[in-house]
Amino acid sequence: MNKYTGPHDYFNNEYVDDWASIANSKRPFRHAFFAIFVAELKKLDHPRVLDIGSGPGFLAARVLNECAVASYHLFDFSPRMLELSRERLKAFGDKTFFHQGSFLDEGWWRSLPDPFDAIVSLQAVHEVRQSNRIPRLYGELGLLLRPGGTILIADEVNDVNSQQEHLLTRDEHQAALTNAGFESVRIAYEEGDLTMFGGSRK
Repeated sequence: MNKYTGPHDYFNNEYVDDWASIANSKRPFRHAFFAIFVAELKKLDHPRVLDIGSGPGFLAARVLNECAVASYHLFDFSPRMLELSRERLKAFGDKTFFHQGSFLDEGWWRSLPDPFDAIVSLQAVHEVRQSNRIPRLYGELGLLLRPGGTILIADEVNDVNSQQEHLLTRDEHQAALTNAGFESVRIAYEEGDLTMFGGSRK
């Protein structure tokens, strides 16, 4: 597994617990994003869902409580994040599957079952920490989706208030998704410093 070079210590249990305890209060608008994810996934018929950078399972809990899904797969590289997810999602044991890995690794997607009907991600894509790596990640996600499958990515973006090397602008995200083979790419929702992009695999 490639060494993560970002500012977060996701392999430190205490750090992860602290992160999980404030993530939704620090960005209270995350709850609005949860609702949009749910609304989008409700349009699908019992989808197989993959959650990339699933964290402590906040999004998973909302989806599993409100949507009829066939299965929900959580992918994260932090053992503690996955442990928190397992605790949070005990009631959905027959539908949940947990995968530890890093989307920085070559061929990381090969360890996952496919095809999925939907891929979701909240505030995780930028953790590749290299803006020029994001388009490649989108291409890899496309390998895991069935034709016509749905992708929903909510992430931090560059705009007039933020210019960081590891982030893309809204237009750059949409172009990267389109070039990776997604169609009907759109902005599904935005609030605070997060923007959600939606699309479907050709």
